[in-house]
Order: sequence, then structure tokens, then C-alpha cells
Amino acid sequence: MSDQSPTRIQPNIVLVVMDDLGYGDLGCTGNTILRTPRIDSIAADGITLRHMYAASAICTPSRAALLTGRYPQRVGLPRVLSPRDGTGLSSWEHTLPEMLRDAGYRTAMFGKWHLGCRPEHYPTRHGFDEYAGLLYSNDMHPVELFEGEEISTTDVDQATLTGAYTDQAIDFIERHVDQPFFVYLAHTMPHIPLHVEEEFRGRSAGGRYGDVVESLDHHIGRLLGRLDDLGLADDTLVMVTSDNGPWFEGSTGGLRGTKLHTYEGGIRVPFVARWPGRIPADAVSDEPVCLFDLLPTLAALVGGTVPRDRPIDGVDVSEVLAGRSIPGPRPLFFFHWWTLNAVRSGPWKLHLDRFPRDPNRAHGMELPQLFNLEIDPAETYDLKDGHPDVLEHLTSLATDFADEIAAQRPAAEARAAGRATA
Repeated sequence: MSDQSPTRIQPNIVLVVMDDLGYGDLGCTGNTILRTPRIDSIAADGITLRHMYAASAICTPSRAALLTGRYPQRVGLPRVLSPRDGTGLSSWEHTLPEMLRDAGYRTAMFGKWHLGCRPEHYPTRHGFDEYAGLLYSNDMHPVELFEGEEISTTDVDQATLTGAYTDQAIDFIERHVDQPFFVYLAHTMPHIPLHVEEEFRGRSAGGRYGDVVESLDHHIGRLLGRLDDLGLADDTLVMVTSDNGPWFEGSTGGLRGTKLHTYEGGIRVPFVARWPGRIPADAVSDEPVCLFDLLPTLAALVGGTVPRDRPIDGVDVSEVLAGRSIPGPRPLFFFHWWTLNAVRSGPWKLHLDRFPRDPNRAHGMELPQLFNLEIDPAETYDLKDGHPDVLEHLTSLATDFADEIAAQRPAAEARAAGRATA
């Protein structure tokens, strides 16, 4: 990162992940309706990654990739899980909190898990010393709040969750000021159904959705303030992002598509990070990166170990966080379930399939589609006819990777179902 020495060898790490927050929902990403001054302050004091991708346009696979550094298809979790599913995150996977705990961190998660509901899938079985939250989305039933591995209440007032998760994160930080800590704050909102505290109702010009986002911003501000009060701000890497694009409300910032789509609006997510003295202030980067890059990046920063016995798709992008570039483009692949929909390499993005499919016309009659995101981020104009060499190259990359994933599918599904451990 920068040449300036850190105040501690291993930074504290706070990772805030909103649920279905759009790329364009923050002031620092161009929103003029919603007020997000606390999150915007992270961007002002640090960096905005304008081409951060989720590994999926839906929540379970996106979160699986974030925590394992691997495409969710390799993890066997390519679709959204329900409370009735018996599949979940395998004990064979080596997660981000496990890597950090091995490196000497205390680890905690507060919020939405959505990687399985059986005891073997619980967050406390996958590297978190403490957990409180919902095991799945807030529109699934029953809505049960867990503390550790036990149900703490079935009478959940969802309007209180954002504040409660923040309170628990602050409490954990206060109890671990003398040792490195990792807090994964996975907010339930602004996933529908939308709930917000009374004090924020009707305050935003963006309706109930705006009220929820401004409440989230307020509580992130509370956490930042407590880091300041405890003298930990300079020793803490704070990152704020989302698991995928917005659904029925929210802004993609003009990008095409929403949640469910592998167009940019469904997979490009806001990402801001602050680490004083290590990340330059008011910086921006257009390097294409993915949330699964966080595991190898944080491993490099803290001296952690990344497994060598399996494919790790993420790469160390600490140079990007420092405001610099990484050499050469690497392809990023985007799936819906097991179907490879799109691939990006450099400024080019090729769409080979899509979801949802249009039942009223012959599906795919205009596919493949080739876009230059550098000049056309909204994916409006198909350029395949003028760039046959790019079309051929990206098609070859996609075909080879789809074949690789297909070959690994039986083993991945078996691990996620608990039928195999290696």
C-alpha cells in the first residue's frame, strides 16, 4: 500500500455489506436524492472502487464467494437457499474469518448469513467467534433471530435490526480494543420487506427505501464515531459495499439491469474503503475487481494463509486499494445458477446468455452481445460486428471456464449437500 508505515502491523477490519443496495444509492456514487454523509465520508477519507463486482446477482452465491474467495459454483452454492434447504456452506471450505482467526484475529458477524440453516452451516462453525442475526433473508419464514447457535426470539421487530446489529458490533469492538478484530456487519436492509425505526420514517425524499438507506448511513456513522472515540480509526480498515444490485427500488446509477441480471446493474456494487495512512484520501479506481478478491487481499495485508489445495479465484488487490493499478486484465465470469451468462476482460464484456429470459420472444435472438464498458457502461450498443477478434477471444475464455466449472459441479454439489468433505 502506501510508503507510510501503519500504526499496527495487523489492522482491525470492519466489513459492512448491505442487502440489495444499488450502485447508485450513495451520494459518493452520484445520488442526489438520498442523504448518505457518513458513508460518503469514508469515500472522502479513502477510496471508491467504481468497478467492484459481486460474484453473483443474487444473495447466497454472492456471499459464498465473498467468504471463500471462490466462484459460488465451485462452492456448490449457485442459487438462493431457503430455510427448507439441506444444503449449505461445506466445512471443507476455508473462509475469510477462518483465515483471519488463524492469523490472530477475534471474529464476529452480525446480520444476514444465508449460507445454510443446519447447525453445521452456522457462522460459528465457519470461523466466527460470535454471531447474532438472521440465517436467511427477511422475506423468508419463519423470521428467527439467532444469538450464537440458539434462537433468541421469534418475535422479531425488523425495524430495530439495523440499530441492534450496530450496537452488537460496537460492543464487540469495545471488548477487543487490545487485539486485532474482524467485524462482518451484514445488514438485513434494504432488502424487502422494508422496515425502519420511527425516527427515520418520512425523513427521506426517497420514500421508505430512502428512509431505510439513510438509517443505515446513520448507524454506520455511529460505528465510525465509536472507532474515533476509542482511538482506533487509524488502525482500522473500514469497507462498505452491497451483495448485489437493487431489486424493486433503488438506483443502479444508470447501469442496465437490476438484481437477478448479469448486466451491470445487477452485479456492479458500491464499494468504499478507508484506512488512514494506508489508503489515499479522496481516491477513485476503475480497476475491475470482485468481492471474492477480499480474502486473498486481506490475507496479504495481515500475513494470513490462502489454501493452496483448491482454486482460489480472488487475487490480491491491495495495490488497487492503495490507488494503483494491477498489471493486465484478468477475466471475470458471471453466472446465473450453473449457466455462464457473461465474461468481462478489460473494458470488454460479452453476454452469451441471460436471466430472466423473455417468454414473449425467441430467447437470445440478439445474443451474443459485446459491450465496451469504458465508453458504454449502460451496455446500450452491441459492438460484436465490428470486433470479431474480441468476440472470438471472450467466447473462447467463456467456453473454457464453463467447461471447467461443469467438470467440478458434481463434487461441489456433493460437498454443499454434506455428501463429501473433499
